[in-house]
Formats: sequence, structure tokens, C-alpha cells
Amino acid sequence: MEGTIKKFLEELEKKKKGEFFIFYEEVPVKLIINVFEINFSKHQIEFEINPKIEAMVSQEKELYAKFNDEVLVLKALIWNKEVLVTSFPSFAIEPKVRRNAVRVKISSKHPVILEIDSELCVNLRDISEEGFSFKLPQNVFFEIDKEYEGRLNISNRSFPIRFKPLYKIERPDNTYRYGCKIIEAKPFVLNEIAKYVGDRQRELAKILSTFAD
Repeated sequence: MEGTIKKFLEELEKKKKGEFFIFYEEVPVKLIINVFEINFSKHQIEFEINPKIEAMVSQEKELYAKFNDEVLVLKALIWNKEVLVTSFPSFAIEPKVRRNAVRVKISSKHPVILEIDSELCVNLRDISEEGFSFKLPQNVFFEIDKEYEGRLNISNRSFPIRFKPLYKIERPDNTYRYGCKIIEAKPFVLNEIAKYVGDRQRELAKILSTFAD
């Protein structure tokens, strides 16, 4: 077991609680969650939760934690309105809690579409002024760290954009989710993205307010 992860578990076992982030529609929600049990034989952690936390866990099925300058992710295995069982932490491929720009999940009512070439067109999963992500079938070749040109269709307008995939994560539905950085975009394009993010933030704030005590 990695030294950092071992120390994290030891601290969690000692304090019987920890600070975690749950991402609801890509918006981070910081929570202090109590620990019931750490099972070292099964490599599982049992947490105490409530119906509000359960509603957020059900969406992304992950918890994130910052520890010793690292970002750790815990996968939700079993949960209900009172108890959450997760895997032991691993190092996050996508360190969400370190994002410099606000990212929001794309609304199904207001999709954002990326045209990469004449044969490849995808619905974005989330977006910020710095980047975005989308899913592709595993049999579609898409190169990491290569710069691509495309057109971003947002708010019924189409804009040229250059971007670079930084990582890919395998998903259970036989797809990869690609996280991309915007390399080049005109200021008015970034303004259009910022407006979309702002509108989506206000929409999500109303939903998240229902989770507050």
C-alpha cells in the first residue's frame, strides 16, 4: 500500500471522520463525513451519511479528498440513505479539486456539441473556460496530447476552437471519457463559454440549496 494512502487511512481511523468533496453536476460540495469502520481485509470504508449526501453520491459515485498535496478518489460500492461503503482510496487521474476554473455539467436541455471533423461530432459532458470532457466508444481512435481543431456549438452559435486531450478514463459502458484543455479560442468564444457556465451555475445553485441544512 502506498505510503500516502496508508497515512490517509491511519488519520481517518484515528479521527473517525474526514473532509471530502462530492461533485454534483461537476460542482464541488465540501462535506465532513463520519467513519463507521475501516475494513483492511476487504479494503473498504464504511461511512455514515444522510439522504442528502446519498442523493449526491448516487450521481457520480465517487468521493474526493486532498491529502499531503495529493488528490485521492474513493469509489462508492454500496450505499443507502444512512450508510456508504467505498473502496480504499487511489490517486485521482483527474484531480478535480485542483481546477482553476469553474466547471459545470452540460444541461440536457441546453447541450453543447463539439464538431471535431466532418465524421466526428460529440455532445460535451462538462465545460469550463479552460476545458471540457466528452465520451467516445473505445474503438474510436483519439490521441492524447495531440492538438485538434474543431467547432464548438453553444447557445445556437458555432465557434472555431483548438484543444488537446490530456487524459482518458475507461468507463463501464465501453467508452473512454476524454478530458481536454482549450489551447486556443477567441475572447468572444471564451465569453460565450463563461456565460453558459454562469447560467448553469445559477441553475445548479437552486438545486444545491435543497441539500443545505
